[in-house]
Amino acid sequence: MNTFLKSIKTIYVYHWIIWLVLIAFKLIMDYSVFGQLALMMNMKIFLFSILFFYLNYKIFLPYLIKQNPRKISIIVISFIVVYVGLMIFFMPHFPQHPQGRLPFPPKDFPRPDRMMRFRNGPDFHDIFFKIGLFSIVFSTLIFFVDKWMENQKMIKALEFERQSSELKILREQINPHFFFNALNSIYSLSITQSNDTPRVILILSDIMRYVLNDKNGQKNNLNDEIINIKKYIEIQSIRFNKFNNINYQFLGNFGHYKIEPLLLLTFVENAFKYADFSKGPLDIKVLLKDDILDFNIKNFYEKKPSEKTDNNKLGIKNTKMKLDLLYPEKYQLDINDNGSEYEINLKLTLDSQ
Repeated sequence: MNTFLKSIKTIYVYHWIIWLVLIAFKLIMDYSVFGQLALMMNMKIFLFSILFFYLNYKIFLPYLIKQNPRKISIIVISFIVVYVGLMIFFMPHFPQHPQGRLPFPPKDFPRPDRMMRFRNGPDFHDIFFKIGLFSIVFSTLIFFVDKWMENQKMIKALEFERQSSELKILREQINPHFFFNALNSIYSLSITQSNDTPRVILILSDIMRYVLNDKNGQKNNLNDEIINIKKYIEIQSIRFNKFNNINYQFLGNFGHYKIEPLLLLTFVENAFKYADFSKGPLDIKVLLKDDILDFNIKNFYEKKPSEKTDNNKLGIKNTKMKLDLLYPEKYQLDINDNGSEYEINLKLTLDSQ
């Protein structure tokens, strides 16, 4: 029962709208031109129309499209030949008017006194070769429109499933990539036997807890993401404290928006990974205004062999793919590389909570 009601609310709802429009149009035309509604006759016409329509729509056409092309051609040609033959055989003969003249001149149309009165209802020829032909053509058109709509829904569902699978793979790739870079930072501190190593491990444990907090693929609160980024920056600031040239600025009311987890952090960790602080500072600026997040990060780096650099940029590549999947036509990503300075500027339209 629920399935039947659901089908009425979806694909068949516009069928009823079309039928109501056709019925209303026919009644209005009958009353406007002939001065009568002829309700009983019109009821017979539309009952036969609906009968032929759904016999063709629900039985004949579904059977036809399951056949091979050769059999379809044979069935269609045979049907047309038989239908036209019967139509000619049962065609009524009307008396000829003198000299081929019409019952009334066109200029007199539609004078009420010249109008023929309606008959009680459609005869056999009207039912099968006028109403029937209209219903068959009309139902065939609607049938293929509906099939096209179903195919479009199926394509969208498959595309969504594909994108969901790709996104899941990307998320699973990013977490190990992030932890690998973070552990490298702790390793660097441990070599120098830094007193800050315990604190860095504690901060990293907070970040790991946040990253591993699975929300079934849902987006995170932007303010939580910013806090997580600040913790990561703190780890790197301890690691590179001798340079003292890490600049960051976060402006905006982040608590009312949500964002894909680790989307911005990927850019940040990539910048720290390749940054050469002896050549210049690393600058991070995040500005949120009017639902637009403006994220900018730039750093100096030492030129490395292209093959090695490409192998180490998995995070950036994955992030671009995530932006395409999650924010289509809602982002602008510009990456500038002049050989010594690398800059990323991302403008992203966010959803509010």
